Amino acid sequence: MHATICDIITDLVQNAIEADATEIALKIEETPNQLSVQIEDNGKGMDAATLERAKDPFYTDGQKHVHRKVGLGLPFLFQTSEATGGQANIQSEQGIGTTVTFQLDKKNVDLPMFGNFAQTAVTLMAYGFEGNLKIKRSVNGEKYEANKKELAEALGGLDDPEGLMLLREFFESNEKEICE
Repeated sequence: MHATICDIITDLVQNAIEADATEIALKIEETPNQLSVQIEDNGKGMDAATLERAKDPFYTDGQKHVHRKVGLGLPFLFQTSEATGGQANIQSEQGIGTTVTFQLDKKNVDLPMFGNFAQTAVTLMAYGFEGNLKIKRSVNGEKYEANKKELAEALGGLDDPEGLMLLREFFESNEKEICE
């Protein structure tokens, strides 16, 4: 299993990037009892047969990672959801994109730690892809939004140490504000 929920989110967003998405929307909502995550992309999508196989840990398309014989990201997500009394769903249409959603019971003893979302968000925003990533984050009704293109424009880019430091401060302050 993944060590944290943030690891799952990173894996799913990376899948969207590797599927040639130009627009990715990440929505994370937390209440005292539930964690809900949705990742929607406009990447290449999958046909019905590939979508079913993607849930199998011993399936990989062999294109993203040529030497790898397994694809564990989605199977780990489904395993985590099942083990924690939650649910996960993936919908995809070839040429249109993919939407992955999952809801987890925050009171379940087997729920992995959430992880450091500020660090995760910086990593995802600075990841070297040309597309746009939009994040909507909500904790008990308190929320904030971030848009990669807008942040890159405001900070003069996301590929230099100063811009990355400001980006980290942005996410850390927003996380602190909604999580306290």
